[in-house]
Amino acid sequence: MRRKLELLAAALLVYIPCILAQVNPKPNPPTLDYLTNNLPNGDVTIYWTPPKHEPQIADPLGYIIYVPRNDQNPGGGDGWEPIDTVDQNTFQYTHIGANGNGQQVFYAVASLGTSEPSKLTSYHSPVWLTTQYDSCNAELKISWQGYEGWNINDTMPYQNIRYQLFMGNSANTSTFVQICDTGAFGGNRYTVKNVQENHDYYFYIKATRMDTGFVSYSNLYLIHTKMAIRPEYAYIDSIVASDNGNRIYYTIDPNTEITNFQLWRWEQPDTTQSIFSAILVEQFTVPSKSMSIDTNNTWAARTRKFYYKVDAYNGCNQAVMVSNLANTIIPRLNPKNRKVEIEWNDLYIDVIRKPNRQNDNIEYSIYRRGFTVNDDISGQGNLEQITSGLTDTKFTDDLSAFEGQSPLYIIIFKYFVEAYELNPDGDTVVLSRSREISTEILPGVTMPSAIAPNDNRSGNNHQRNIFKPVISFDASFTLTIYDRWGGVVYHGNEGWDGRNSRGEFVKEGTYIYRLVISTSNAGDIIQNGSISVVYPR
Repeated sequence: MRRKLELLAAALLVYIPCILAQVNPKPNPPTLDYLTNNLPNGDVTIYWTPPKHEPQIADPLGYIIYVPRNDQNPGGGDGWEPIDTVDQNTFQYTHIGANGNGQQVFYAVASLGTSEPSKLTSYHSPVWLTTQYDSCNAELKISWQGYEGWNINDTMPYQNIRYQLFMGNSANTSTFVQICDTGAFGGNRYTVKNVQENHDYYFYIKATRMDTGFVSYSNLYLIHTKMAIRPEYAYIDSIVASDNGNRIYYTIDPNTEITNFQLWRWEQPDTTQSIFSAILVEQFTVPSKSMSIDTNNTWAARTRKFYYKVDAYNGCNQAVMVSNLANTIIPRLNPKNRKVEIEWNDLYIDVIRKPNRQNDNIEYSIYRRGFTVNDDISGQGNLEQITSGLTDTKFTDDLSAFEGQSPLYIIIFKYFVEAYELNPDGDTVVLSRSREISTEILPGVTMPSAIAPNDNRSGNNHQRNIFKPVISFDASFTLTIYDRWGGVVYHGNEGWDGRNSRGEFVKEGTYIYRLVISTSNAGDIIQNGSISVVYPR
């Protein structure tokens, strides 16, 4: 028995150390410290710390790198798949082609064992940054998801994460500048204001774990502030007025991508004053359009000057380009015997919207259209430029040269004014042509403006007490005088002496006359007007 006990004890002495010496073949997982994105190419580098050595647990034979299956967020539940293995002396790994700039990436690591790997570490993901372009307010709204995997106890003040936001206008990160630093207080939003259209903006975030000094870079985010290319220029070139409306000619940069243009009409050059009179003449979509016709208030356009401009609007309905403001010319005629006095308003130089025009100047030309008895009054007649290079807004046209011409010029003469804005080189940048207006005047026929029945003196080749035309060509006339109620005071062909049909002098005042001049080659020419009766003391 004793011998059996001795043999059993010897066996136990051999067996128990074997039990104590047995090692678990499944190693412990490493500690995944952090991972960071390589900004220039999007490769991701992973850093980890090996597990502590334990005698009863096998040391790792290497390490396995895992990513979510199908590149999905691990929260999707599709599991993990290995992408590579490194040896037990390697504690970092760079995933070539990870596309860390183009997609949010997630990684986990496990220790390689003889028969099975360790469990996976908790996954890590670097900061993921996105940006939205608010084109209407010229802002970039930046937001980011914080680093995932640093399980920081917020009660420990040294365990905080610092986020620093950097911005540049090219992929060269050495030129970036820091625009935001959250310090140790968190935050995941920032707005860049007053950004320029059609520019590249790059952003990345540097995340620093304050207790360990680990540094992780986010994706490098590029956003192009795409907006329709605004026109480099837009000009009102000319305005041509007529009885049927105003034609407005303009030029817009053909390279623009804007598709919303509006032609506006004002009645004052000042924006504040014109806000209540503004009329949208036309809205169009193509910059190649060069002319519009304004037929609004054509009657008012005869006496009121209008201002026109073209605006280009972006997708936010903001005017991104405004043309110069140009106005119509309104002439006024005052015929006096053989002369016609012409006055008109000035042409506006818009130095507010086009400051480079402050050295421009204005000149005017006058055109006259005359008609003979053989012409159609609605036709072209005889068009002449009677003066040019004027800087004043008035001119007197002397029609004496038409007196006695054959064929006889009839009573209608038409005028229009052209106004030119000239740059310092003498080039026309704006032309505004008035509509044609007519006046009734017969060269070679002079009508007194007053009669003094009790004054038998003579002046200006006629007696003061006789009202009759002075005609320089061979013709006869018939004169009819009316009072204010339309009653006939006189009818004859020898001139009126201021008496009524009863032989009594009429009262002082204004009387209407109708003159019919009979010619041998022009037929009857009719002229209407008024005459003042006065009695000098």
